[in-house]
Amino acid sequence: MRLVDRVCSPRKLAAILATISIVCFIGTLVHQRNVDIQNIRNSLPYVKYDKPVCESPQLAVQTFNSTYTHAHGIYANGYETSYVPGTEDVFLMIKTGATVLWQRFPIHIATTLPQLPHFAIYSDAPDMVAGIPIIDILAHTKRTTQESSQFATYRQQQALLAEHANIELTEAGITGGWQLDKYKNIPMVAHGYRTYPTAKWYIFMDADTYILWPNMMRWLSSINHEDLLYMGSVTYLGGKTPFVHGGSGVVMSGALVRKTFGEEPGLGNEYEEYSQVHCCGDHILSHAFRDRGTIPVLTGEGYPHVAWRFQGGYEGDLQAEPPISVRFKKENWCQEIVTFHHLTAHDIENLYDFERKYPRDQPILFKDVYHEFVMPYLRDDRRNGWDNLADIREYSNDREKDPKNPQVTAYNSYENCSNACQEWEECMQFRYRPGYCGLSNEIRLGRRHMDGDNSFSSFWQLDRIRQLRKSSGCDPIDAVQEEGAFFRKQAEA
Repeated sequence: MRLVDRVCSPRKLAAILATISIVCFIGTLVHQRNVDIQNIRNSLPYVKYDKPVCESPQLAVQTFNSTYTHAHGIYANGYETSYVPGTEDVFLMIKTGATVLWQRFPIHIATTLPQLPHFAIYSDAPDMVAGIPIIDILAHTKRTTQESSQFATYRQQQALLAEHANIELTEAGITGGWQLDKYKNIPMVAHGYRTYPTAKWYIFMDADTYILWPNMMRWLSSINHEDLLYMGSVTYLGGKTPFVHGGSGVVMSGALVRKTFGEEPGLGNEYEEYSQVHCCGDHILSHAFRDRGTIPVLTGEGYPHVAWRFQGGYEGDLQAEPPISVRFKKENWCQEIVTFHHLTAHDIENLYDFERKYPRDQPILFKDVYHEFVMPYLRDDRRNGWDNLADIREYSNDREKDPKNPQVTAYNSYENCSNACQEWEECMQFRYRPGYCGLSNEIRLGRRHMDGDNSFSSFWQLDRIRQLRKSSGCDPIDAVQEEGAFFRKQAEA
């Protein structure tokens, strides 16, 4: 038999042709993926000259052309929309980065985005997630900025996307995306304004943040969007300069954004040089507002709208946290809560399921979050290998001579730390490890902490916690299960 007959018998020839067809089909998919990525990149071209591209609102919208809005009904692979009343007047900006995009953003497709119609997702590399475009908000930075050392990660990402579109950036070992974050806030707000110039409210958050939208919109409905408002959790740069913490969520009135970004179309590129030598995009945004004399950043009772909604309180210098780290106290027990930060995708799903238990017209308070995420898991005995984050009063072996810490023996033993908490009438919990004792008049759950002999042990004063609940005026203690229900169920099983 000839060689060609052995190789190209009808059965073998059919198998070879089938294999070739499969390979060609896969190649077509890969090619199509490359084309899609390249098309996205082409829609946001590299700035070839040292001049801002977005010189007018019209040009900005045409150039980016990536804002995703959807009609009532179905969007993004079949998720149903159920808009919270009032969100039609909101433009939401979600900030993320290419190296964390796939870990943080997709959960919002099923949780956050179906609740409001107008939004855009901003990153430092273009992409597409479930049909939703991810905008490279740094594509229009000046060439001198893109060539700076702080943009090394950006240049690596661009090269990788151009040559290997199917490779995950995290798998490629690209790091340092945090250096790019501070350049995003101002052009992000500029793009938000140009996309929806008549919005009453502009809100931005990080992709590891979750907003309780019914609470948010109930609050905003009581505020005049024609006032110049810049609201959120106030924190400080270097302990002096106040600004609104971006990760906790930032709310800007339409009047403020139109007064600044609307009247200055080139504002999106104006602070690139300033950003190279200063920290934090949220601080840089507040600096831009302050330069124009349009917005004071206030704390105390002169900052009347926010209260505890962003977990910052009146005194400032606090940020939104995940439920296990929220600082529950008598001052916020009956207050509404709006945002959480530093969340995993699992945290966001849990919060989404939690808020769906409440009618949209019923405010969700701090005490409700406590009931769901903290109360079942508190114990009335010593919990070893657990850090409950108590940190209001701290005693350690390097503070023995500190006159502000008279109870210098509190760090010597678990018993001494317990006594110090008992003697402080406001103390709700404490944590101890050799050489350290932390007390708190706040209630926090915390997390598992395993560090051998140096692990924390934690304790909660449940009688005092229940007394706080009874005296709050909004938390009838007999209406819900008491603390520790989770462990009681385990014991009964």
